[in-house]
Amino acid sequence: MSNEIDELKARLREYEQLVEELSAPIIPSIIPETILVPLMGTLTEQRFQLIQEKVLNTIANDGSDTVLIDFTGINLNDVDRMGLDGLSCQVSQLNSALDVMGVKTVFVGFSPEFVRAIVTAGVDVSRYHVHASFRTALQHVMRDKGLEFNDLR
Repeated sequence: MSNEIDELKARLREYEQLVEELSAPIIPSIIPETILVPLMGTLTEQRFQLIQEKVLNTIANDGSDTVLIDFTGINLNDVDRMGLDGLSCQVSQLNSALDVMGVKTVFVGFSPEFVRAIVTAGVDVSRYHVHASFRTALQHVMRDKGLEFNDLR
């Protein structure tokens, strides 16, 4: 019985680690020194801190100078437990930490509903680089880096 419990605990730890890894995916971009962080599902302060830790560690290890954080998969219900004030605080901390590391942070994918709630809540987004779509953000980053997309059709 004790052996079975130990095996179940080990398997539970494996599953928890897998969930943790999947909750904050970091994807290398085709744009040099740029990583993508697509967010989906419920955001809590604990999860956002995990995302921040993973992003900062990735930057420290690979030397990226630009991070695109994509909120397309997040809606207002996904931040309900944390609230907009909590999300604002977490985003501000992440942005400040990346600023200190010399990294440009670009936020994308806020739905109109999300934008209305942010503005109504009085969240100051003027100091952030924000784009409505992932596409416009990539175009902006490419221009900043002096890159050009050539259509190969």
